[in-house]
Amino acid sequence: AQYLPAVGFRRSTARIVRYAESPLGRYPTQIDYENYRDVDGVKTPFQWTIARPGERFTIRIEQAQQNVPIDENKFARPATATLEQKLPSQ
Repeated sequence: AQYLPAVGFRRSTARIVRYAESPLGRYPTQIDYENYRDVDGVKTPFQWTIARPGERFTIRIEQAQQNVPIDENKFARPATATLEQKLPSQ
C-alpha cells in the first residue's frame, strides 16, 4: 500500500499549516508553515519549521517576489572540460 503524506489546514483561512510524511518511514519529516503574508496576491508562508529525527530547524523568509524575470545565462550549460583539465598533473 502506498502512503500519502498528511497535510493539515487551518479552517479559518484554508491555508496549509502542516505537512508530515509517514512516521514509519526511514526519515520522517514534519514541516509547519507560519507567518503567511500576501505576495502579489498569493498568500505565502514566511516561516517553515522542519522537524526530523534528532533535528529541528526554522527557515525564515525576509522577502519574496513572484514571477521575477531570470537572465537566460543562469541556465546556460557550462563549458565542457577536457580530460586533462579534470585530472591533477602528475
